[in-house]
Amino acid sequence: MDPQISLQTGGIAGGAGVWILVTVVIYLLILIGLGIYASKLMENVGDFVIGGRRVGPVVTGFSERASEMSGWLTLGVPADAYGVGIMGALNALGSIPADLLSWAGIAKRLRKYTEIVKSVTLPTFFENRLEDDSGQVKLISSIVLIIFEGGYVGAQILAAGVLLQVLLGVNDLVGVLVGGAIVLGYTMLGGYFAVAWSDFFQGGIILIAFAILPVAAFATYGSPFPELAAADSSFTSITAGTTGVAALFGIISYAAIGLGWPGNPHIMVRFMGIDRVQNIRKAAVVAQVFMFISYFGAVFVGLYAIAVFGQDAISNPDNVMPQLTLELLPGPIAGIVLAAALAAMMSSADSQLLVASSAVVEDVYNGLLDVDPTDEQLVRYSRIATIAIGVASVGLAIAARGTPVYTAVLDYAWGGLGAALGPLLISTLWWRGLTRQGAVASMVTGAVTMIVWTQWSQILGGAMPAEGTLMYHFLTVYGLFPAFILSASVLIIVSKLTEPPKNVDEHFAIFEKPLSRVISEGDTTTPMTDGGADLAPKSVTECDNIRAHVEASGYWNTENQNVD
Repeated sequence: MDPQISLQTGGIAGGAGVWILVTVVIYLLILIGLGIYASKLMENVGDFVIGGRRVGPVVTGFSERASEMSGWLTLGVPADAYGVGIMGALNALGSIPADLLSWAGIAKRLRKYTEIVKSVTLPTFFENRLEDDSGQVKLISSIVLIIFEGGYVGAQILAAGVLLQVLLGVNDLVGVLVGGAIVLGYTMLGGYFAVAWSDFFQGGIILIAFAILPVAAFATYGSPFPELAAADSSFTSITAGTTGVAALFGIISYAAIGLGWPGNPHIMVRFMGIDRVQNIRKAAVVAQVFMFISYFGAVFVGLYAIAVFGQDAISNPDNVMPQLTLELLPGPIAGIVLAAALAAMMSSADSQLLVASSAVVEDVYNGLLDVDPTDEQLVRYSRIATIAIGVASVGLAIAARGTPVYTAVLDYAWGGLGAALGPLLISTLWWRGLTRQGAVASMVTGAVTMIVWTQWSQILGGAMPAEGTLMYHFLTVYGLFPAFILSASVLIIVSKLTEPPKNVDEHFAIFEKPLSRVISEGDTTTPMTDGGADLAPKSVTECDNIRAHVEASGYWNTENQNVD
């Protein structure tokens, strides 16, 4: 074991530490420079227009994966495997099929529909699809986004703080504050212009890291399984040594992670931004290869940490990935890998911050209030909202210090979005009977259930069922499982009791026809497009400004539209 690494307190000393810190600083400066350069480039050239749906399949596939994984993959999954052994591989049980089904069942329909109706946010998409004149659907979905995306940003800042604690040896509070400052600074510098390409760059390094770390560990230590069995037989059990009801609910909890995919907007917007509908299949293949290698690589990182360090050597399991990286790789290479992990967290937080700020400014302020601000005012308000949500997220991260990154993501962000918005998104694309009232009831039910389910021990106190009982396992199952079921059930029941939109058949005609056919037929008679009028929202985010600039310059015209 490298004596320069302090497993209990974090921090790196000596020559290796200097190499790593220098590499981290250089790497972050390169990323910030990339964001500044891309911002200036997009003010003058219309070649790379994310808002114009011109991102190719390889970049989209990497970006879709990198936006979801971030601190969850780099720190959370290895930490989980370090705690439960090979049962941690069940993280892939729900995740890989869910991602594949999302590409197969959601991506194409969402991509086509949102281009036709000029929707760039999920709340606007929901409102258009449900023909909601009351504003209730947009308001509730915006509130859900603001709350849980803010929690997601807080989880990323928490993860960045953990990594900075390992690299710099600072306490967790300083790590969170520095991590929050970096995230906010990176966002405000305009890195969103290049977010897809930075995801591609960072995702590539993370993919390589989780491919080479297990290989390097195997070359150095051989198979980890004998050491796992010697440490604790439960580490080599797919149910972590549990049986019966406990094993069943454990497997359900892992599988339920996949239910979060449809409700997380930072994943869904990748489907909306791909350049051509026919490229969705290629992007899905890229994403699945990325996912398979990185998920199982992350699990093996946790397993090897048990074999190399022992079960009790690392006091904070979130340190598992950086500690093993420092143990196995030379200083400069370790610095690149850890800097990429930090940057991936920043990039995800960047996207999540802007999703939340867009919900505040575009969906609530500009969409629901009787105002007529200029584009410049909306951009300024969007930046203010970004700062406010970012500061609030730092506060959440400070309050959550000591909470594992794995838990912070699943309980306070992923689960809330998945339960509140997942059943709704699936229904808008596939069920003609969905109503506005059903959508509102579903979102409220999913959000409230997810929040309550994480607090049973505090709510019940001494009345909490004894460990090992059926009711105990039920109440401690991952909350997204019951929350998603209740949300979907309420959606169906309330929708059956109310009237669906009058023009639902015309909505589904867009879903079911090829995009080229819809455009060539001039299918602009539905209320969604107001007889062909352009209902594109005012520019709010930087990518909307790019699109507005390109349209004004004459670059974006009917000859350049993607009509696959």
